[in-house]
Amino acid sequence: MGLKSPMMYEMPPPPAVDPSVAAKEAESEAKLAAEKKKAISNRMKGRSGTIMTSGEGVTEEAATGKSVLGTYT
Repeated sequence: MGLKSPMMYEMPPPPAVDPSVAAKEAESEAKLAAEKKKAISNRMKGRSGTIMTSGEGVTEEAATGKSVLGTYT
């Protein structure tokens, strides 16, 4: 049982990338990034519509009165 050195094979170089494919890929990535940015901004705009008060809080008077049960004595 002797130790043998492994045979090293050279890998062929990868095929060249077509420039039109690289341009289409970059364009689609930019389009996807723009869609993500638009979707995030739409979600953030939707949240502001649910806030019913300002930073000052509720400025109206509270509606208080006698309860119906308190009138029967």
